[in-house]
Amino acid sequence: MSDEIDFDDDKPKRFQYALPYKTFDQCAHSAPKTWLIENVIALGEDSSWYGPPGAGKSGLLMDLAVHVASGRDWRGYTFNRHEAVRERRGVVYFALERADLTERRLQAYMQRDGLSRLPIVVVPYAIDLLDPRCVEIIRHTLLQFWDDIDVMPSLVIVDTWGKAIARGDADKEHTQNLAAAHISQLRQVLKGDIRKFHLASIGHSGKNLAAGERGSNARQGHVDLEVQVNGGAAKITKANDQDNGELTKFEFEKVDMPGDDERNFKPWSIAILATGTPVTTARTASQRTTGKQTQALNALARVTVTHGQGGVVHPDYWKAELARDGLIRPEDKNPRATFARIRKSLSQHIIEEPTGLVRIKSRPGNIPECPA
Repeated sequence: MSDEIDFDDDKPKRFQYALPYKTFDQCAHSAPKTWLIENVIALGEDSSWYGPPGAGKSGLLMDLAVHVASGRDWRGYTFNRHEAVRERRGVVYFALERADLTERRLQAYMQRDGLSRLPIVVVPYAIDLLDPRCVEIIRHTLLQFWDDIDVMPSLVIVDTWGKAIARGDADKEHTQNLAAAHISQLRQVLKGDIRKFHLASIGHSGKNLAAGERGSNARQGHVDLEVQVNGGAAKITKANDQDNGELTKFEFEKVDMPGDDERNFKPWSIAILATGTPVTTARTASQRTTGKQTQALNALARVTVTHGQGGVVHPDYWKAELARDGLIRPEDKNPRATFARIRKSLSQHIIEEPTGLVRIKSRPGNIPECPA
């Protein structure tokens, strides 16, 4: 062993290098898991959010970051308002790629949600998680943030993981283990509660989405939570003590930004996540209706007013209105099957009551209000 290791005078010489441990009974006094966003991300843990290019990974994590920094619930999941969390809700976003886009998205949240002075910073510089010096670089960055903003960072985002380990081979277990070891070392050299930040990284999947995040599966072993992002949906594919399955659905909306004559900036727009709803009623990216679906919902709205009561109506009235509109044609060999197909295509927007009656559940932006 190295002579640089300090001896512990309270231990017999033959046990001088023993690592500290907790006994079975001491584990009973360990602190419970501290959620940052309940049932999503917890302090002191790591998560991976992966998917194919253009799946919305960065946009989803930016939305999460803004809600953490503003202390707001996120897409139906509760922000932990315990004092230990409220006082440490800063976000450090390492934008290893497209930092300008990250900054513009933050501007859009300011514009749309009326936010200001949130404890979020964007770090537009590369970090190398395979270089031992990264430990001190990240440690100093987090401490500088705390000193400048006077808020302890609770969420650290690395966008993307592949860029952070670009000097190595992601397919090699050694590469993933070395990067994870440096993150672990970072937590060890930080003192106090600041070491309990949540680290969320954004990764890419291969051509086979079902195979998980690109690279060695040692990566999966190092994270506490793994989320697959694709097609306007995020689902948990691995978690230590959370259920797998759907986490949320989402879609993007454009935010129009004003120009700035003094700086010769013309008006522009950028897409950020649309306002979230609870997972049980979250909208999908494909929820916007076609022209015929719009006609069908309008027909339902009309007969709900003329023949319904309490917002519900018998489906026979709707079927007859669809026939008058030409959506169910006399020459159809099986009008009942046509009607069933229309109802199925609108399942996101209607509720079929146990009584057999039907009502409109949600009204997309291109569906006009019910006629009076």
